[in-house]
Amino acid sequence: MTPQPQPTLLLNLNEVAAQLRWTRRSVERQIAGRRLRVVHLGRSVRVERVELDRFISSLRDADAG
Repeated sequence: MTPQPQPTLLLNLNEVAAQLRWTRRSVERQIAGRRLRVVHLGRSVRVERVELDRFISSLRDADAG
């Protein structure tokens, strides 16, 4: 049996945009508005998968109310 690959813990902004089916600029706006938290690794900007899940949940909660 082949082990299942681990999900990526840190996503770049293009990967986040692809997951949300948004443009990269839309993701950058959410970061600038401090609605989506990022991790800085030198000059690289990454989003933790758990943070992306939290962000999606916050969008769901906002739509419900």
